[in-house]
Amino acid sequence: MKKVIIPLALCLITAACGGDENDGKTEPEMKISSCYVVSSSSGQSENFSSPVGMYITSEAGQPYEGSGVWSASYNSGAWAMDKPVYVTKAGKVYAYYPYSSNDSPPVLPLDMTRQTDVLYSRVASPIAPGSVSLSVKLYHALSKLVVSVKGEEVTGLSLSSPVKCRFNICTGEFTDLQSGQVTSTDGRLFVVPHVTVGKEMIITLKSGKQYTYSVDGTEFRAGESYTYEFQLNEDRDKLEILDISVEDWINDNNYNDYLRR
Repeated sequence: MKKVIIPLALCLITAACGGDENDGKTEPEMKISSCYVVSSSSGQSENFSSPVGMYITSEAGQPYEGSGVWSASYNSGAWAMDKPVYVTKAGKVYAYYPYSSNDSPPVLPLDMTRQTDVLYSRVASPIAPGSVSLSVKLYHALSKLVVSVKGEEVTGLSLSSPVKCRFNICTGEFTDLQSGQVTSTDGRLFVVPHVTVGKEMIITLKSGKQYTYSVDGTEFRAGESYTYEFQLNEDRDKLEILDISVEDWINDNNYNDYLRR
């Protein structure tokens, strides 16, 4: 009987090739099909391209893998995760904006002096090995104040309100509120939802003159826009209210612009 001798090198190559078949991940990857900011009860804005945070947990509420934090960005006509999410078990996805690589969800610190909008998904999106494609809807967590003065340019708006706090992206709850002066350099102001007590808006015009208007007892709700229209009296020393309206926060061009940075 003849002996068959197989070179050792060939054995090693064969073993290496066979091992490659199990190196890759076989679990499905999570995909983002779309991401929208809901602008009214029945409408939604167009896609935007800023990074969106993704906090992913197990069904029990524990981080999915590691810290449980990913981000998604809109590039070349499609949404892409910063690193793959292999869906090995059922879980929940909480989306939020703005995103930072230093985030430690679910509770994030907020500084209202930065006047950055805050968005969150309000309701978690479920994932499972057989359901990995998500359409993310984001909602406004803050309230927006809009002030105009007939025939004048508003160059500043200020209100004593929560200036620092912590925001839970899973529950939408604001905690550890610290009061201070929140200021903008135009007629729009983002504020943490709250009920005002003995507070006044300070309105600055291009001339440098400042005027006040009481908002005592006003309840500013999340996702709502409060519009105040004024005119100066004949002596130009007081503001006269023309109209006050409250409506769902609808995105305008400036809002879309800063989401696209």
